[in-house]
Amino acid sequence: MSDSLPILTTSERTTFKQCPQKWHWRYVDGLVRPGEAPDALWFGIGVHEALASWYRKGIKRGPHPAETFERWVGEEIRFIRTVMAEREMEWYDEPLYENARALGIAMLEGYIEKWGNDLEWNVLYTETPFKVRIVRQGQPIGRFWSTFDGVYRNRLDGTVWLMEHKTAGQIDAAYLEIDDQGGSYFAVATDVLRARGVLGPKENIAGVMYNFLRKSMPDDRPVNERGESLNKNGTVSKQQPVPKFVRIPIERSPSEVHVQMGRMADEMALMNAVKGGIVPLTKTPTKMCPRTCEFWTLCGLHERGNARAVRAMMNSTFEYRDPYDRYRKSAGA
Repeated sequence: MSDSLPILTTSERTTFKQCPQKWHWRYVDGLVRPGEAPDALWFGIGVHEALASWYRKGIKRGPHPAETFERWVGEEIRFIRTVMAEREMEWYDEPLYENARALGIAMLEGYIEKWGNDLEWNVLYTETPFKVRIVRQGQPIGRFWSTFDGVYRNRLDGTVWLMEHKTAGQIDAAYLEIDDQGGSYFAVATDVLRARGVLGPKENIAGVMYNFLRKSMPDDRPVNERGESLNKNGTVSKQQPVPKFVRIPIERSPSEVHVQMGRMADEMALMNAVKGGIVPLTKTPTKMCPRTCEFWTLCGLHERGNARAVRAMMNSTFEYRDPYDRYRKSAGA
């Protein structure tokens, strides 16, 4: 596989669809704000690390994920945004912030209480990096590099599933049937795992097991024999807790591989065309830009058309980092 082919990642696909200009600043210019990772991203990485240590290969589990998370946090002090938390029998619609250490430990302790050792899961791989060629009209145009959260064989029926761990303030499953991330992993997983001898020549991945962990502290209200949360006077509360741990299996068929790989190839071709100046670079302004885009201030300056001022801000406010560095390292490139 030629190393001259451009790289594509799942986060890059998401960013390009959000806003091509944002994508260009991050993945072509390589701009990032110096300093720490955003809190939500940092927290999610910690939970993934804890679950990766827990789901070691085979059916024997590793150290308790809450203990791994606590060690991972170390002396770091951060506060994580949560929503819809139950506190003192009141219901808050406004965001709340929890200490990251306490939140992560509570979530992972609750996770093990909910799911136990998952003895029906024979883990085949955890945090598995891979790279595959992207081909369009018979020609290789790029390389898709990413990492599976995990792969396991169900000991009850022999099917093989991808794990997709997600931490979220609210669990929204409506989009999973067309989820690009899980769909792209599914599209390449069968070939990758056959090549590694994990799947037989006629076996296919059954689908993606989405494993949600909701970012919220435990509900400490008393419960009745049906598990319903109670008010102080013993009556059943009108506000029952939202499920904190949800697993949603999304079955996929081999025919979907062609759809997923075709869309990925089309997106790669479009990105290559923007890089080559064949297709103009555009923006996607929305009301969410000030809240979610690290390039918001730079973008406002860019709108004024002062190229020198834009370059000065890029040099003074941002630093350059190879957006593909961790993939190169994980794949030994």
